[in-house]
Amino acid sequence: MLYLWLGRDGDAQAGASRAAPGAPVYARVTHEDDRAPAQVRANLPVAPIPAGPPTMFRGDRRHTGRSPFAGPPEAVAIWSFEAGSRIVAQPVVDREGRIYVGSLDGKFYALSARGGERWRADLGGPVYSTAAVDADGHVYVGSDARVFTSFTSSGDVRWRIRTEGDADTGVTISPQGLIHFAAGNELWAVEADGTVRWRFMARGKIFSTPAVDDDGTVYVGSQDDHLYAIAPDGRVRWSYRTGGDNDSSPVIGDDGTIYFGSDDHRVYALTRDGALRWSEDVEGMVRAPLGLTFDGAVLVGVFGPRPRVVCLDADDGELRWYFPVTVADTTEIGVASGPLVDREGNIYFGAHDDYFYSLAPSGELRWTFEVGGDVDASPVLMADGVLLVGSDDHHLYALASP
Repeated sequence: MLYLWLGRDGDAQAGASRAAPGAPVYARVTHEDDRAPAQVRANLPVAPIPAGPPTMFRGDRRHTGRSPFAGPPEAVAIWSFEAGSRIVAQPVVDREGRIYVGSLDGKFYALSARGGERWRADLGGPVYSTAAVDADGHVYVGSDARVFTSFTSSGDVRWRIRTEGDADTGVTISPQGLIHFAAGNELWAVEADGTVRWRFMARGKIFSTPAVDDDGTVYVGSQDDHLYAIAPDGRVRWSYRTGGDNDSSPVIGDDGTIYFGSDDHRVYALTRDGALRWSEDVEGMVRAPLGLTFDGAVLVGVFGPRPRVVCLDADDGELRWYFPVTVADTTEIGVASGPLVDREGNIYFGAHDDYFYSLAPSGELRWTFEVGGDVDASPVLMADGVLLVGSDDHHLYALASP
């Protein structure tokens, strides 16, 4: 058992089974420990997501991918920002319109709403992590230097936590104010002041971003072929086994159904109690986060040999429509960018063919925008209708109507 204490420099240090005077000791939970007490949760209500800017991964703690803003009917780049390497993380936007995004160059950037650099921080390793901004404007982000950091909006470091694995997932904030992220095999729960509440250890690497339910239950997939439901105290409520790695971040539907995709080519719909509602074969690995239309349909990015976006009925998983993308016939490329849905139902996503796409709600093509590299990052919409999306060509693009 490992514990954690705060050093004098404000960094959280991993060490042996003791703690510095006055520092709280927390539990490190594994899937072998006692489970959380059984509780029927299937009929719990689901609170609506407050409208506002995309302050965390997929716009909200449920990862719906829905935006309260309308996107552009056509697209040109009104500005772009060049980082030192690929941008695969989703940008986030605070309530003042400030933009935050990391790059594989190891830097974390804060930009103005017009793309001007406000500050940057060297995180010591590639930044795959999508940041999150809390109600007080504090920013949280991880890096492959095995460090998780909280900044003020002006770029001052509030605190750091050293992790035992790469802190490379997105960050999600629970309704109770806990900061959730994964590093290596571990899912963390951290208070806003940097106090570690608990750590849950899966059997395999966690590369999906945790989604958080109204009651604080956390859902996260792992490369040990399981999706886990973790109670607010860090104990396992239940786990569901699939036939492959689960890197696709889960999404919580309006009725509490949990949807996620897997490397076994299937999309799953589970109840809050972990029972299977349906699963659907989409003929390719699903690694992108899923999205939800405003009428509840499920949007899925699919890898080859038939790379495409498919739209599934939320009630039974039946195919509504699909849109193919023009990439080579291989199982290792396709759509890794999570679909975004604007308030009018239009859909936006990128693909490994160096294009960014917009579709009508019925799946017809509206427009495309060519960039200089793969688009792995999920897009977001700002309040003024400007689309933000990162690319492997090192740029963050701001797209709007001419």
